[in-house]
Amino acid sequence: MLETCLRLTCLLNDLSAGRITAPEAERQLGPLHHVHDADEALGPGDPDPIASVPIRQPLARVAHRASPGTVWGLYPVAPGRLAGLRGPARVNQEAMTAGVAVVCHASMPGAIPAGTAWIPTPVGPAVQWQIHRAAPPLPPPTAPEAGQQLRAVVSQVAADLGRLETVAGRRPDALAPRLGRGHRHSDQVLLDLAWTMLAAADAGLETAGQMLTAHGTGIRETSLRRLRDAALDAVAAASSWPQNS
Repeated sequence: MLETCLRLTCLLNDLSAGRITAPEAERQLGPLHHVHDADEALGPGDPDPIASVPIRQPLARVAHRASPGTVWGLYPVAPGRLAGLRGPARVNQEAMTAGVAVVCHASMPGAIPAGTAWIPTPVGPAVQWQIHRAAPPLPPPTAPEAGQQLRAVVSQVAADLGRLETVAGRRPDALAPRLGRGHRHSDQVLLDLAWTMLAAADAGLETAGQMLTAHGTGIRETSLRRLRDAALDAVAAASSWPQNS
């Protein structure tokens, strides 16, 4: 779901800035997406506790309320990692179950309010989105902040694992998605690095360290989880601050 949410984040930002139309956004995202907006977070409609609508309708509402001051962010979450989400509890729990949410973190009067959250649920090959009114989140880290932190963590993790004398794994084949039209080249460079480091951390966590003591295994897992968290922060930063912000 991380890549799908990243793509939606970029498309919502491009829609909000008027860089693309709702039909263009739907074509880029794909047809197998439906949305349930029982809170009417995107504006008055026909809320229903069960029914959902094709994503073209919510995208059109975002485009109708376009404002360059509206900025959407990617929020990867995990137990112990709310990533800036500030409730309510049911929204946090749904985001925790999904592992990620797309949330408006900046807005202007008359535009879609900050705190509007899209949370995905995979349904076979399709995606069902729940839209909620939530508290305005803390803004994601900026790309310079997250990039500096990621590079520092990469260096520290390399040193920690080097002291354990573990065998280096194969560099993962991880191709990062392309960011939206509003992003700088430096954002894409950061995303490419973060995507590779995230894949490396996940691959390392899925395999046991060779010939390590229990203490060494603990150090290895802690280091890889630090790398994963820093990579997720960088993915969020790269995708959450287009040039209209």
